[in-house]
Amino acid sequence: MLLPGLRALADDFDDFVVDLWGVVHDGGEPFEGVLAALEGLAAAGRRVLFVTNTSRLGRDVEATLVSRLAIPRRLFQDVVSSGDLTRAALAGRDPALFDGLRSSPRCVHLGDAGYVPWLFELGLDFASEDLEAADLLVATGAPKDEPGLAEMRDLLTASARRGVPLLCTNPDRVIPSAGGARLGPGAVAHAYAELGGRAVLYGKPHPPIYAEAKRRLRSPEPRRVVALGDLLATDIRGARAAGIASVLVAKTGGHAAELADPVSAEALFAREGVRPDMMIERFAW
Repeated sequence: MLLPGLRALADDFDDFVVDLWGVVHDGGEPFEGVLAALEGLAAAGRRVLFVTNTSRLGRDVEATLVSRLAIPRRLFQDVVSSGDLTRAALAGRDPALFDGLRSSPRCVHLGDAGYVPWLFELGLDFASEDLEAADLLVATGAPKDEPGLAEMRDLLTASARRGVPLLCTNPDRVIPSAGGARLGPGAVAHAYAELGGRAVLYGKPHPPIYAEAKRRLRSPEPRRVVALGDLLATDIRGARAAGIASVLVAKTGGHAAELADPVSAEALFAREGVRPDMMIERFAW
């Protein structure tokens, strides 16, 4: 079902769980019609919660939305990020991750430390970069290309065989940017899982981030919640697993080229093994 605009959803849903990149903005500015759509939802008394797979904390994403993209703070309820959920899991020593580890596991970070300052404020032991001594791997970044990923895969083979868990702060395997798509931390987690290693993820499409979204919305009826996103593997699959309705944004996101043609769109749905409940061309009122 192709919707004419978000106005068509306002009577059926109270809470809107909305992806950011590819739906609301392109990294530089909001897409055409986004601010009017947010104004329309606010006027209708509907709540918008942004949910994103970035390793950054939601409060930092919120600041960017308001200061750089000029999205008024009154137009959205909150921002929940994969970084938020991962930080909470580390700070709370989530048993799903820490069971079987020593009380103070030796951690090795894979990524740019400057991008995740919060990671080093949790009292974890990042004193060593020795993979052979690691009890826990934390992936917040990825190599710049496939050859680099292959090299990292080789380096991580022994860790996977030893049963060392790898925590990934962002499940996205590909991340769009102004300079073009690049590999995301999810690509490292995927490669690690292929090696037989245990990869632990909290962002979309995994349940923890949706549970946190529902908690922050305090929505009494899950059927009154709808998720909008541009990617089938994360946004749509995650919404379906969480038991909430899903809308795929077709023209501004990661599947725009394939969704432009009905035949290629059907091939896409078949390949991904999931399809949205509804579609909309763009996040517009």
